[in-house]
Amino acid sequence: MLTLSTSRLFDLFISILDVVLHNARREGQLDSGIVDIKGKNIELKEPPKTVHVDSLSGASTILFTFTIDRGVTWESAKAMLDGRENDGAGSSNDGFYESKREWMGRRHFTLALEGSTEGIYKIIRPAIGEALREMPLSELKGKYRKVSSIDKVSKGWQDEYDVSSKQCMHGSKCKVGSYCTVGRRLQEFNILGGLILPVWGTIEKALAKQVYQNHKRIRVVRLVTTNDNQRIVGLFIPNAAVESVLTGLQWVQDIND
Repeated sequence: MLTLSTSRLFDLFISILDVVLHNARREGQLDSGIVDIKGKNIELKEPPKTVHVDSLSGASTILFTFTIDRGVTWESAKAMLDGRENDGAGSSNDGFYESKREWMGRRHFTLALEGSTEGIYKIIRPAIGEALREMPLSELKGKYRKVSSIDKVSKGWQDEYDVSSKQCMHGSKCKVGSYCTVGRRLQEFNILGGLILPVWGTIEKALAKQVYQNHKRIRVVRLVTTNDNQRIVGLFIPNAAVESVLTGLQWVQDIND
């Protein structure tokens, strides 16, 4: 239970944090809103690590590292389509599609299912599951062709599912290397939680040093683990920035001690 003094201190932290977040958004350093991280399976990769202890309040800043699997297996995708057909709820355009154009030397497969709006389709892909954006039928047919051969689809789907476990959609020669997560099914995801305000400047400086622009932005994220429904909210720390952030936090800790 918070004592009167620590309760007031906590309220002060929250008030100042609101101002800091507002200024960061205004300056374009913070993405607006809380981003919900989705995946078919989200689990802690290792026990949470205390990376800083505030000398004034005794509260901890904690690094959580998660393994996220966003993919959809061939069996699950086939079951989705079969379920729609068996229920009589599907559209004649529901089904598996193959991209008309090659990307990185291969064509890509997707499952399209008509959503609640006629002519608008949910798109499910082997590597990333259901896409955030639904696709109009005209766009679907413009980019993909429907495939009737189950053998062809199952092989293509499984190949993409397997490759995306360790490789992004840009292929083995991606300029960002192992840090790129675009189109990658399995991801390592870092969240800095607990007490953030006293080390905000340190985190901001560490992210500002990153090479790629999307690694520099401050994002507040939220996720729920699959097995135990543990809910975590905090700052997203890209893999490329973890070492820099931890070094900065250790320096602050040494100064305070």
